[in-house]
This record gives sequence, structure tokens and C-alpha cells, in this order.
Amino acid sequence: MFAIAMVVGGLVLASAGDSVPVKARANANLEAAGRLRNGVLTIRLEARAGRWYPEEDNGPSEVVHVFAEEGRDPTIPGPLLRVPEGTTIHAYLRNRLDSTLVLHGLHARPGAEGDSIVIGPGVVREVRFVAGAPGTYYYWGSTTRSSFLKRAWLDSQLSGVFVIDGKTEGRKDGKFADRIFVLGMWIKPAPDDSAKTRPYGELMVINGKMWPHTERFSYSVGDSVRWRWVNATESSHPMHLHGFYFRIDAHGDLLRDTALAGDARPFVNTELMLPGATMDIAWQAQREGNWVFHCHFAFHVSHWLTMAKPDSSADAHRHHRMSGLVIGMNVKPGPRPAMTTTAPVARHLRLVMQEAPRRYNDSTHGFGFILQERGRGSVRDTVASDSVPEAGPTMVLTRGQPVAITVVNRLRQQTGVHWHGIELESFPDGIPGWSGTPGRIMPPIAPGDSFVAEFVPPRSGTFLYHSHSNEDAQISSGLYGALIVVEPGHVLDPKRDLVLLLGSNGPFPNQGMLNGESEPSRDLELEAGTTYRLRLIQIQPDWRVHFSLLGDGGLAEWRPIAKDGADLPASRRVMAPARILAGPGETADFEFTPRRGSYRLEIASYGVGWHLPLGIVAR
Repeated sequence: MFAIAMVVGGLVLASAGDSVPVKARANANLEAAGRLRNGVLTIRLEARAGRWYPEEDNGPSEVVHVFAEEGRDPTIPGPLLRVPEGTTIHAYLRNRLDSTLVLHGLHARPGAEGDSIVIGPGVVREVRFVAGAPGTYYYWGSTTRSSFLKRAWLDSQLSGVFVIDGKTEGRKDGKFADRIFVLGMWIKPAPDDSAKTRPYGELMVINGKMWPHTERFSYSVGDSVRWRWVNATESSHPMHLHGFYFRIDAHGDLLRDTALAGDARPFVNTELMLPGATMDIAWQAQREGNWVFHCHFAFHVSHWLTMAKPDSSADAHRHHRMSGLVIGMNVKPGPRPAMTTTAPVARHLRLVMQEAPRRYNDSTHGFGFILQERGRGSVRDTVASDSVPEAGPTMVLTRGQPVAITVVNRLRQQTGVHWHGIELESFPDGIPGWSGTPGRIMPPIAPGDSFVAEFVPPRSGTFLYHSHSNEDAQISSGLYGALIVVEPGHVLDPKRDLVLLLGSNGPFPNQGMLNGESEPSRDLELEAGTTYRLRLIQIQPDWRVHFSLLGDGGLAEWRPIAKDGADLPASRRVMAPARILAGPGETADFEFTPRRGSYRLEIASYGVGWHLPLGIVAR
């Protein structure tokens, strides 16, 4: 109960409450908080200390600041506020922490920058407002008056979702027709000022838990799935769906949300969410099996994100397994026939994974792919042990043509290969111990062993292939490559069809490499007046980067034609300034017709970091 206090102008004075940490439970955002009557939602929220269990409910824990509904356990993320359009919100906000709380996001939408509520220790504030425009929003707090991007430790989980449903949205058969997910991030600072390449402690969660403890989902073939995502972290997250494309129906942030319709809705399999961003997405479960949706920053799904100590047996058991920002789905057979891509194999390739000892330092090895094809020389005896390229070769497949790719592991650690963006069956999708169906799960590819991935590319476009085991080390050290699918009867013309593959030049901290070169050895020579297709592929695993094409007068122009391998509709194929921001796992295709003169493709990490220029001369 709230303390008896005097109310003056919406400010309630109260003695400080008990802030002893209580267990904070993971919040799946299934039930709306508060009491909704006669168009008014009455909600009593409090900020307090909570004991958080990001892994097992009885496992290791940390004390953080959390939100709770009065009289109930605190939750991570905070209680879900979800109301129909036109609802009045009547909120009582109590601060049970020892520091002043600054609360953002409890106001009408669209909102204004800087709109916040300041609540001293032991104080209760009362606010009342009409919800406003429909959309996916959130609220967040800080006890240090920090910005949204600077609250990574104790205040990192002080976030909750605020959804305003339109007149045609809301519940269906007594349940919400969508699911809501909040990305969370916790960084504990180092105990001293010594230089470290990684934070002292770092965790990343979805709805309060990290893989493999995140919620599992079950769908049937033919099901339509709707998700709302909120990035409540200080980091960007390129979110990737295995096996399918998803449509973005709306995107926004703390203050406003924009609904999209028709061809304006992006159709992608990887989408970069900036800090504080929201998105509503939809996809259809078309093939049975196990699938994942995850962040494509390698570190954000790595085995380093664990509460176990590095030298513990638990850490050894989890070594090289995914953690962090991952959710898993199982698609079961349904009344609608599954989309199938299996067919008799017509083409055989061999992809050999090799190791270059001490490529980066005395303890860090490099890795690489060698591609061979049956009928084009020996496929077994022509790979020298010291042949380890810095980036994988471009693999060219044909739409509709079956392929069998034998992946040979000559590394000293287990691995797996993911065919990123390809709509294929689950078993060859590439996640060891997960991909497949009950009774037929893809095993890890052990050192000295091999695995055959069989599939039929269903669409032409720009894709990639990469390791999906110990990604933080293996992708950084060279296990990635471009995968291009062409139409039947067509070949990839290297003079007009330019593959620009951005990867890494070693483990973190690292920079970028373009087509296997840290510094391009020569300018790209083009013919003025000729139209080229630029296939930009971003698989640098630790950075979001800008691609900018510059001419003598500043930014050049290009015509976007595809995203993540899917062709853009005609309405979106319009000339635009030649600049994009991309996260790892994203691909984008552009048409570019140079005039006579000099150009430069600038690839630069977002913010302060590195840049990699490629000179271009059009004669």
C-alpha cells in the first residue's frame, strides 16, 4: 500500500519504502497491467531494487533496478501497459529507490523530446493523459540522470512496453493477436581503469532471459505470426530470421510510430534496429522444423554472454554454444502443405574449412573456405594445407537447381555453416544441435568430419554463407563468403555484376576487409555510361557500417533494386543518395551508372572507428 500522504499539484509526499531486492520474474508481456474501466486505465507503478535471474530461475543472479506493479513481483521488462486508442491513463508512480528517478515515456503519443517525470526517493507522482496515436512504444527510467544510451548497468532493465491498439487491433479469442519482445542489455563496469577489450561483465536478454533460457515458440505450417519488438538497449541489433522473410508493418521509437502499408513495407530477413527503435513485423511459417530469430552481432549471441565464471565447468560445457539474443521456434506440420525445396541433386560442391596457425598473433588462428566442384579437377586432393584465404570465395548457384554442398571441417574445433537468407529446409540450415526436425537434428561438424547440405535456392539474389558455431571467433577470422543466386540460363558477369563483400580482419578489436583486403590494392575501373549492379554484403561481425559512394560533387546517386536477396517493388526503385547504414547479415543491391571521373566508395564504422576507402575510376 502507498503511504498516507498529502497530494499537492500531482506530487505525493511519502516516506521512502523498503528497497530490499526481491526476485524479479521474466515478463513475457502476455497480460496488460492496471485496471481498465470506462475508458480509463488506472495503474500503480513503482521502481525498486530487484534480484534478476537472466538464466535459470534458480541460477546466478544480479541486483538491478526494476519496475513493478504495486502489490506484485517486479518484472523484467517492466509491467506491460496496453490500452485501446482513446484510453485515458491515470498513473501513480512511486520511487522506492534511494536515488531520484527520472521517468520517460509516460505521456501522450506522439511525444516531445525531453518529456519526463522527476520522482525523488520515497515520492509518489500522479499523472493523467490520453494515450494518443496507436503504435508500439515504451517507458524507461534512470536514477543517474543519464541518457538512454548511458544506463547500461543498474538502471539497464528499467524499461517497459507501452502499446496503444488501433480500433481493429487488440485481443482475439481472449488473447492478444501478437507477441511482444524487449531487447535488454546489462554491462557491469570493470573494477579498475585498466584497458580491457571486453567489459567486465555483459549480458543480453530478450524479455529478461538469454538463450537457451528464452521462451520457445510453437507454430504450425501456414500460421501467420505477428511480433512487436522494442530495442531498450544502448546498442544496435541486426535481427535475423532463419529460413523465412518477414514484413515490417511499422517502425518507430519512444515518441512516435509510423504504420506502413503496401509496397512501403520492407520485406527482409535481417533488419538493423538502432538503440531505442521499435518495429512491428509479420511472417508466415511455411516449412516445418526448428528455426531461430536472433541478433547478428556475433558477440551478442556468443558463449561469452554467460553468468558462469570463465574457469568454471559450466563455462566449459557451454563453450561455443549460443547465448544472448536468440529465440527459438518449432514449426510443426499443419493443414496447409509445407513449402518444399527438396529435389534430386543436380550439382555437387565441396567447401573445405581450413586453419592458418598464428595468423593474427601467437594464440589466434585464422580460418578460411576453399570451394571446389565435382567435374572441375580433383575435389579431394588439390587443397594445400596452407591454403587459407582471408575471405571465402563467391559461391554462385542457380535458382531452382538442386545443390549438394559437402562441408569438410579441417579445423581443430567443431563448426557448422549457415546459408544466410536462403529459404531452405531446417536440417541443412546450419545450427548444430538445433536445425532440423524431431529425430533428425543437424549435428556439429567435428574436426576431421563433414556434413552434406542439400537445398534448392527458390529465388535469385545476393546472400552469404558463414560459420554458425563460435561465430565470435570463426566469422571474425575468415569463415564467411558471398553466395549469389542467378536466374536459370544466366551467369554472373564479373565486369558488370560487382560483389563487394565486407568482412573482418581478425578477432575483436578489428576493422573491415573488402573482398579479403584490409587496404584495396588497386582502384576499381568502370566504363562511364554503363550500368553496374553493386552487391553490397555486410558480414563484419562487430560493427554497423556506412557505405557511401562519393563523387567529385559529394554523394553520388544509385538506384536500390534488392534487399537481403529479395527484389524491391517498382515503387521503391527510385534514384537516391548513395549512402546506407548496414549491420552484419544485411545485403543490398544497387544499380549505378557512373559518369566520367573519379569516385570513392567509403566504408566506415558508425561513429568513431575505422574507414576503408575504395577508389573508383570511370573512363
